[in-house]
Amino acid sequence: MKKILFIGNTRLGDAVMSTGLLENLCNYYKADATVVCGKVAKSIFVSCPFVSKIITLNKKKYSLHWLEVWKEVKNKKWDIICDLRVTPIIWFIFAKKRLILSSRDSKFKHRLERLSKLNPDKSIPFPKVWINENAYSEAKSYLNNKKGPFIVIAPTANWAAKIWNVEKFAKLIKIMMNYDSFSNGTVLIVGGPGEESIGIKLIKLIKEIDVINLIGKPIMPTAGVISLSKIFIGNDSGLMHLSAATGILTLGLFGPTDDKLYAPAGKNSMVVRTVKTPSQLMRSPTFNHRTTGSLMDSLSVNMVEKAIEQLLKKSH
Repeated sequence: MKKILFIGNTRLGDAVMSTGLLENLCNYYKADATVVCGKVAKSIFVSCPFVSKIITLNKKKYSLHWLEVWKEVKNKKWDIICDLRVTPIIWFIFAKKRLILSSRDSKFKHRLERLSKLNPDKSIPFPKVWINENAYSEAKSYLNNKKGPFIVIAPTANWAAKIWNVEKFAKLIKIMMNYDSFSNGTVLIVGGPGEESIGIKLIKLIKEIDVINLIGKPIMPTAGVISLSKIFIGNDSGLMHLSAATGILTLGLFGPTDDKLYAPAGKNSMVVRTVKTPSQLMRSPTFNHRTTGSLMDSLSVNMVEKAIEQLLKKSH
């Protein structure tokens, strides 16, 4: 069997979007893969049937973490190196073939379109998700024997500018509970560790609705929960891409990030964005993605509700 060194990403969303390419490469070359990725992304690949080993990037000063990776892989003769990071170490490792993701058109093309250039048949490599029985079992334990339908709400993001107002999320949820499609449903709130305060605030605003707060739960059981749900609505985040990969109805809310580059992929996915474009929102010379507050104000509840209606129609 051939050997692929797959140098992947640290962020969850980018890692999820790379999964289809990984599967296609392994199938085409009849290979298994060693995946290099960040701590958060690691869980995405644990249950992948094509992955024989995962090397976790532990970031160090002066990029010395790449030296550690090189030491681990330098003595093996690789058939293919697929590098999504443009890392210098690949030129100091033996490989019969190198596939390198160029950053040249990163501001103009969706990430999956860029990844398709590395795909053996040049098709769009739609993301996959591999959820094992343990993750499903844990996911079901979170649901407290409730039957659904489950509505997944992801009110968090990795920077504040991307976060839609929590009061608007609350208003939207109350409207959705009157839909026949979500009658007697349960709201599942998801997010990453450290984002719990947003979930607590949202729960206080929808006291009369059945809610399960899953913010901070592990990634793969969260993926299991999402896959058992009717719909996902959330800000541009890794969990949004994870939801799209499961195949459930997924609506991504966009503002300062560009949906043309990062929209969730798949026939059951849609986006709705602010009236203002990313360039308009980030035009201010004082914009800082770490400190600037929400830039999602021009996205109304009515706009999101209409998008949900369109998404529901698509699924019938």
